[in-house]
Amino acid sequence: MAKKLLDTIIKRRTTAELVVKPRLPPHLKLLLAGSILTSVVLGGAWLYNYGLSAAGFERAFAAQEQERLAAQLERQRRDNEALREELARAQRSVQMSETAFQELDRALKASAAEIVKLREELNFYRNIISPLDKKAGLRIQNLHVRPTGAANTYRYKLVLIQALKHDKAVRGVASLEVTGLKDGEETALAVTDDKDGAIRVNFKYFQDIEGEFELPPGFKPQRIRVSIKPRGGEPVEASYAWPQA
Repeated sequence: MAKKLLDTIIKRRTTAELVVKPRLPPHLKLLLAGSILTSVVLGGAWLYNYGLSAAGFERAFAAQEQERLAAQLERQRRDNEALREELARAQRSVQMSETAFQELDRALKASAAEIVKLREELNFYRNIISPLDKKAGLRIQNLHVRPTGAANTYRYKLVLIQALKHDKAVRGVASLEVTGLKDGEETALAVTDDKDGAIRVNFKYFQDIEGEFELPPGFKPQRIRVSIKPRGGEPVEASYAWPQA
C-alpha cells in the first residue's frame, strides 16, 4: 500500500522535461516506517513460531526415537538373559552327559577287562578239563616276564597244567634259558631258583611258578626258552620272544 501511494505521488510530479524528486511528508514517512516495521515484526513472529513448531516436532521425534531405542534395548537385554540361561542349561546338560558318559565308559572298560579275564580263566580251566585237541598230558600254559625296576632284574611267572587225565601228579624240574647277545656274540644264560638251583614241579591240575633273575650288564635278551622234565614222562618245551619294554 505504501509503495502504491509513493508511485502515485511520483507520477503527479513528473513532466516531459523534468523529474522532480519528491519530498515525503512526515506522516508518510511514519506510515512507511510503520509498514516496514510491521512486516518485520510479523515475519519475525512467523519465523519464531515456525522455529518453535519445528523444535517441538524435533523434540517429539527425539522422544519417540528414544522410547523406541529403549524398548529395543530392553528386548535385547531380555533375549540375552534368556540365551545365557539356555546356555547355562546346555552346559549343565553337557556336563551331566559327559559325567554319565565317563562313568559308562569306565564301566564298559571294567566290564571288558573282566570279560577278558573271565575268558582267560575259562580257557585255562577248559585246557585242563577238555582241551580242544583232546590230548592228555603236561602243558606249558603261558610265561610272563616283566622288569622289577632294579637294574637288569626281571620277574617271571610260569603256568603249567595237566590236561584231561589227573589220576597222577606231575613231578619233575623246570628250567628257563635266556638267549641274546653279549659283546656281539650269541649267548645263552640259565635261569635257576635262588634256593637250590632247581625249579621244582609238583602238581596235579596246574601250578604257578614265580621267581626272579638277573641278567649281566650289556646283555641284550632276545628269547626265553622253557623246558619241563617230568619224572617218567616226555620233556615239554616252549620258546617265547623276549617281551618288548
